[in-house]
Amino acid sequence: MFEQLLTTALHEMEQDRPVLLVSVARATGSTPRKAGAMLLAGTQGLLCGTIGGGLLEHRCLELATAQPACGHLMRFELDNRKAGSLGMVCGGSTEVLFSPLTDPAPLRAALSALQNRTPVWLCLPLDGTTPYIAQDDTLPVRPTVLPQNGKDALCVPLTDAGRVFVIGGGHVSHELCVLLHRLDFRHIVIDDRPEFCSPTRFPHAEQTLTLPLTELAAVLTDKLHPTEADGFCIMTRGHEGDADAVRYALSTPASYIGLMGSRRKRETLFHALTQEGFPLEAQQRIITPIGLEIGAQTPAEIAVSIAAQLIEWRAAR
Repeated sequence: MFEQLLTTALHEMEQDRPVLLVSVARATGSTPRKAGAMLLAGTQGLLCGTIGGGLLEHRCLELATAQPACGHLMRFELDNRKAGSLGMVCGGSTEVLFSPLTDPAPLRAALSALQNRTPVWLCLPLDGTTPYIAQDDTLPVRPTVLPQNGKDALCVPLTDAGRVFVIGGGHVSHELCVLLHRLDFRHIVIDDRPEFCSPTRFPHAEQTLTLPLTELAAVLTDKLHPTEADGFCIMTRGHEGDADAVRYALSTPASYIGLMGSRRKRETLFHALTQEGFPLEAQQRIITPIGLEIGAQTPAEIAVSIAAQLIEWRAAR
């Protein structure tokens, strides 16, 4: 989402067209979107993004198109029992920040950082003045209003520290990675077959690695250092590959380990892990069958169920 937003904003600025970033700065109670939700508006209306749709977004787009150069913060009541309400029944309130984009430099820096997977924060002063980029790992991992450079600013992390290691490049993985890209999940695909693991097949993956699955520890631990913020989706072409991937995943602090397979495969693998001395607590880290139970059958449906579970994991993390 951020990459599309930045690219669109830069394109509009190159064409000398006014563009305004509309962001949820604070939200209390029941609201369509929380802090950090954004849309980009031009003189003709919505360009990309959303702050929740409905009456709130409609009103904000009216304001943005009428005054595209006016930076300010505005509070909206979303409770039709209160004076000045938009007529919505959500019950909460939202502070929306209108930030005119006139300087392409911070946007180019943010886009470059996104493409290079460098952790950065987009800082939006609440007085509507020019946004800037911060590279300060002490800033929070969720969008938050903080005092910065002498004034309050909405600080939005543009990159998530967590990654999804997709082990196996088959049909479900192919469908899943399309969704991971749309959902702003950083992901790395690994398989032992070059034809199933390439930038052409997975154009949005941070990396595609072709290697024997018995060598996961030798390669990943030294170069990519999986952390607690990371997750594994294990869906190789066979039982042995799954077992190698599970053994490696359990050796890392990853907070999500999902395994695709039948009940029989699960029982066979767990029996082998027990024989190898893996404690029950370790085995309980494995989510299998992977994905939410929605009756999925096709690769695309299974990918949806896995993506939904990953959203749940990310939100909890």
